This record gives sequence, structure tokens and C-alpha cells, in this order.
Amino acid sequence: MSAACQYPLCRNTVPAVLEREGFCPLHFLKRLDAQCSEIRRETLAGRLDGHRSAEINEFLSTRAAALAQLATCGARLRDDTRPCLLSVFLTLINLGERVARARDEERQEAPFASMGPRLVAQSSAGAK
Repeated sequence: MSAACQYPLCRNTVPAVLEREGFCPLHFLKRLDAQCSEIRRETLAGRLDGHRSAEINEFLSTRAAALAQLATCGARLRDDTRPCLLSVFLTLINLGERVARARDEERQEAPFASMGPRLVAQSSAGAK
């Protein structure tokens, strides 16, 4: 027996692939898209350290696996859910690339950040 979706007022059933999540495919996808938007805002704000980047990568890989299982499990998806699934999957891919870029930018800026105080001291000493 399938469980009912946990989203308020939703009467759709939850496929076996999403039982752990507790949402029907449409609400799972909407929730995942909202979570990706939060992570994207976080990466744009530049608040990614190594630990948080690893957490995000784990989140992306588990959700991508869940999407792949949903797409291939044989569950009947509504016509409006299929494009949404593809869109969210593309969002996961783009977000993964954004996190990797942010991590690379952070690595490139780190050596210069430590040199900053020395360069300022040297330039001010040379100006005297």
C-alpha cells in the first residue's frame, strides 16, 4: 500500500522510490527546486567553505540518484511532471558546476588573501 503525500491538502500517492522523502513526485520536485534555489543563493553570497561544499555535493549526488530512480522506476508520472523532472535534474547539474567553480575561485584567492597585509605593509614602507 502506498503512502499519501505529506504536502498539505495533497491526496496523491507516494511511489516506492520516494517513500523515504514522503512526497509525491510533483511536490518532491518542487521542494527540491526550492532547496536548490537556497543553495544557489548561498554560493552567490560566497559563504562556502570546504565542509559546506562537501555537504552540498553529497546533497546533490543523493538527490540526483533519487531523480534517476524516479525517472526509471516505471512509476506513472503526470505529463506536467516529466518536464519538471528534467528541469530539476538540469538545475542539479548546474548547481554542482557552480559549487565547483566557487570552490576553485576560493582556492585561487586564498594565496593572495594571505599576501594582502604584507603587500600593504611593503607598499606603505616604500612610500615613506
